[in-house]
Amino acid sequence: MSTVLVIYAHPQSDKESSTKALYNHFIKAYKISHPDDKVIEHNVSEYMPFPLNKIAISIYNKSMARQSFNADEERFKEARQKWIDEFVQADKYVFVNPMYNLFIPAKMKSYIDIVMQVPDTFHYTDAGIPEGNLHNKKAIHIQANGGNYHGSNGAPDASSLDLGHQYIGTILHIMGVDDYQGVFAEGMDHDPQNAEKILNQAFEKAEEAGKKF
Repeated sequence: MSTVLVIYAHPQSDKESSTKALYNHFIKAYKISHPDDKVIEHNVSEYMPFPLNKIAISIYNKSMARQSFNADEERFKEARQKWIDEFVQADKYVFVNPMYNLFIPAKMKSYIDIVMQVPDTFHYTDAGIPEGNLHNKKAIHIQANGGNYHGSNGAPDASSLDLGHQYIGTILHIMGVDDYQGVFAEGMDHDPQNAEKILNQAFEKAEEAGKKF
């Protein structure tokens, strides 16, 4: 049995977003193909309790100086560590978000700031190069884009502009996770008349990815 950790970054709304719909098709297919796996879901747009704030900075500085923590810092550190441990213990990662100005939502970035942590998910070599601690894991990025960036719908490849997908992949690589792929629904804003067709094609790709992930 594998543990799948889903990090979803999109505010809840009455209308189902393209991002949510794409994810729903993926996870439904995944659960059918992997009925014994455990799926943990966090919507970090709705709940992000441990940002990189002044308490987190104080904890870091005191850790480097080998100083003791006050009561508030100790509580923050222990609770934050649970999120890090959850990430380390997961076997598979699913990052779900809409593209925001070529990047990921701020809350997704805040989550990554939590789990990108020495010595839990990576360490530094003697030469000062970051090296990953996580191995034999895999990840997928599910994203909805208003424009075309990944050669969809007959458009030329512009994936170099998708900084969010590149960023997640780079962070995962540093942590030791190199099995990384993306599923995209894109071009709906550019071609709204064909939005339904575009989404249906993306849903098929998401379902296929869910079966194999």
